[in-house]
Order: sequence, then C-alpha cells, then structure tokens
Amino acid sequence: MQVVKKFTWEVTPVNTPLYKKKCSKCRNSKLYYCSNKFRLNSQKKNIDVWLIYRCVNCDDTTNITILSRTKPGLIDKDLFRKFSDNDEETAWKYVFDADTIRRNRMEFDYSNVEYTIIHDHTTLQDIGNMTEDLIEFEVKSSFNLDLKLSHVIRKGFDISLNQLEKMLGAGVITVMPLCVLKKCKVKNGITVIVHPEKLKVYL
Repeated sequence: MQVVKKFTWEVTPVNTPLYKKKCSKCRNSKLYYCSNKFRLNSQKKNIDVWLIYRCVNCDDTTNITILSRTKPGLIDKDLFRKFSDNDEETAWKYVFDADTIRRNRMEFDYSNVEYTIIHDHTTLQDIGNMTEDLIEFEVKSSFNLDLKLSHVIRKGFDISLNQLEKMLGAGVITVMPLCVLKKCKVKNGITVIVHPEKLKVYL
C-alpha cells in the first residue's frame, strides 16, 4: 500500500479581469474595470441590483445585472447588507461567477489578472528528502481564473517550462484527473502528484 503525503495549493486572484466592451462615451477604450460597487434601485415592490463597471480610459459606467425585479423578502438579509455596503468580497464573487457572466453575455480579458498561491512553500528539494511514496498537492480555487494549471505548477515549484516538461515526460509529475497539461485550466479539486523516487534523478 502506497504511503501518501498531502498538501494544498489555494489559488486566489490579486485583482479582477477587465470586461471587454467598447465605451460608448469616449470610444477610445474597449475595456472596463470592476468598481467593486453595487447599484440598487427600488421600483414599486421590486428591487434591481447591478454591479458597476467603469471605463479604463474615461471612467464612464456600465452596469452588470445581479438581481432583476426581485422581491425584497427573497433576498437574504446579510446579502442585501453586503450589496448596500459595497462589500468587495461579494463583488468579486459575482465577477468570477459563471452564471452571472453567462446571463450578461460578458467576455473578459484575463491578461491583467495576477494571482497568488497560499501554501507552505514545500520545494522539490524538500520532496526529494521525503520517505512517502507519493506527494500530492490538491489545487483549491473558488474563482474562475481562466488560468493554465501549468503556470501554477511552475510557480508552486519555482521551475521553468522546460523543467516541467521533462518531469512530465519522465513521470516525475502527474495530474489527476488526467488531462493535457498545456490545455488544462485551474479547477477546484485537481491534484498534482510528485513521485519522490523519480524526482531524485533530477535533483
């Protein structure tokens, strides 16, 4: 029976992606940034909630629908308070929410998004000294970052693309569920597996 040691890589964004939309005011920009602010409007007995985006060039605004013609009693009181207080964490939740993106037919530019990996900084040298048969790194992320898994692995282990490709080819590093790493995106629950015995050849 194989002995496995497990770690966690929690991938979190440092900023939000830019919304691709041509500005109708200045016409010099095709990108909007998230203001992290909500707009609430009451009409009769219904409430509309929008998330406000601003043009990167002229700061003109455009609104993204979060709730439309919703009865106040159907909105969680804590969530309503967060809308009213312009809670940043809540804003980010909707920025990265697949349903919100689909309903608003949004397209994002992720090239500006930076991210960080929360982990205990276990290095490949550390792994080479471990006695377990397998070392697993479970990737956790609550955000849709459109981020390649290979980037996270390289950053997590501080290795080059060439080094990663060699280790993949030699079976030093594997990924579950199996995927073509060049195309594989970061998803919650993906596991990166390192084989210490095979790794020693590269150390």
